Amino acid sequence: MSAVVGRGSIRGGRAMVRFVGSAAWRLIAWGMFLSCAWFVVTFLYVPNIGVLREVIFPSSGDPLATAVELFSSARVLAAIRDTLIVTAVSLVTVSTVGITQAFILEAFCIRGKGFLTVAYAIPLVFGSVAAVTGYVMVYGAGGPITIGLQRLLPGLPDDWFSGIPAVILVHTFTMTGYHFLFLRPAIRRIDFSMVEAARSLGMSPVPAFVRVVLPVLRPMIVASLLMVLIGSLGSFAAPNILGGGSFTMVGPLIRTLTSLGRPDMAALLGVLLALATVGLLAWALRAERRASLFSAAKSTRPFQPIRVGNPIGRATLYAVAYALALVNMLPVLVTVLMAFSPVEAIRNGQLWGGLTLDNFATVFGDSGAVAPLINSLLLCVIAIPVALTIGTALSHFVDRHRGAATDALQMTFFLPYFLPGVLIALGFLIVFGAPHVLTGGHVLVGSFWILPLAYVVILLPTVVRFVRAALAGVDPALDEAARALGARSPRRFALITLPMLVPVLVQVAALSFNATFDEYTVSVMLYNVNNRPLGVAMGALAATPDPELVGVATAYVVLNTVIALGVVLFADRMAAWQSRRVVGAMGGAR
Repeated sequence: MSAVVGRGSIRGGRAMVRFVGSAAWRLIAWGMFLSCAWFVVTFLYVPNIGVLREVIFPSSGDPLATAVELFSSARVLAAIRDTLIVTAVSLVTVSTVGITQAFILEAFCIRGKGFLTVAYAIPLVFGSVAAVTGYVMVYGAGGPITIGLQRLLPGLPDDWFSGIPAVILVHTFTMTGYHFLFLRPAIRRIDFSMVEAARSLGMSPVPAFVRVVLPVLRPMIVASLLMVLIGSLGSFAAPNILGGGSFTMVGPLIRTLTSLGRPDMAALLGVLLALATVGLLAWALRAERRASLFSAAKSTRPFQPIRVGNPIGRATLYAVAYALALVNMLPVLVTVLMAFSPVEAIRNGQLWGGLTLDNFATVFGDSGAVAPLINSLLLCVIAIPVALTIGTALSHFVDRHRGAATDALQMTFFLPYFLPGVLIALGFLIVFGAPHVLTGGHVLVGSFWILPLAYVVILLPTVVRFVRAALAGVDPALDEAARALGARSPRRFALITLPMLVPVLVQVAALSFNATFDEYTVSVMLYNVNNRPLGVAMGALAATPDPELVGVATAYVVLNTVIALGVVLFADRMAAWQSRRVVGAMGGAR
């Protein structure tokens, strides 16, 4: 009898453990879900609603009067005009350079492709405010190009590199990363038999590419145009740093209106910019779908680079290829040289005056100079894990509960992807500049935490996009087998799904780090003395004439680029290692 009671007690104890364990899992899952829901509502929806409320019910009291005052301003109309001009010209120049570089690497036989690949890939790790700083060092006052031009043209002013031409040049050579990443693989997938058929009909290589290859690449070209379009319309760092005279663009103007105490006008201008971006996005997606109907082709023969036999054509190809490489690399090379040059050499306008580490010693030895680096690292350490956690949890929830409601919910996660960064920052300033019930009555503007919270918001679209794609590739049979063994949903996710997501999460963490470590647009509007990040520090030093500060600025850029490249390479190795572990574990399980 006692043995039966003992066995019954043991079984009851095991049942109780299972019940407590499942209850703990449910509690953790519900806690995670509610925390994610609170964050999304508080920091994604509420700021955007605050901007719309400021437009409909402005602080001035009359929305019509605000609109009339806004569009009666000559400065506002000039900013809109300049934004449209820069965007239109950038679409042409970026597309021309990006497509040309992609074709040089993939469509033609040319020597030195390894060097050209590295040169054309520079925008992937040398962008945003770091790139603008590099271009200022080359073409700005005291830069080698400026000094050379002033010897030929003595009347050339020091600040000639500013305004619309300067912004367009920076856009042209910093927005080609989309073509490098996406257009090159598309060229490789082209059916080469179509090119051969065109050649057999008497077409020379260039007309064959224009009339046969380009139509096949239309969807990818349109997709790249879309990214350039969004980037140019919402451009902030380049016009804010290189703006000169009466030139400005809509993004920097929104910041100016906010600092002047006119959030109503800033909100209206920001909403109009967002509507223009979304409208152009819808048009581009429609054009992309139409292009896909006429460009679908199955590759039956691998694409083979064409050898240019004409001497003049071959010389032109090499001249264009290496000229583009030089323009891409010049800001990086000059910045690196100046970072390792002594102050006297910088003061005398010399590109090289001997090797020194004084600039880096200044950065790490001065508490004021090293603070932006530490702040940016700390902000990334806080924001990236939170973004990964929220994005993964929400993606898993949407994947498990598919329907019209969750599809609509998923679309809202991409709002920060299409909204200009300046509008996101404006929403934070409007809503969290006063106590709010969802933040426990705390005022976030002026606090340390406002920046990492904003970073999480702008990182969410990237996390959700890649995690959703990774979840689509997970074999559902594994989850069904675990369910048949009695494992509940949170346990199945922790033990089966999450390990498979780790390689993707590592790569996304690297992308997120590079996006936020030198982030400028949101940071320059929300930072304070407690959290001044690296991007803001570089932007402030970009056009400084002080040789000592020039050395610090270039040291910042070098450190930013080296750290960004190191994070990408480390993440790539870690992702590959984790992938091998997962594959090995699955093989062992079988």
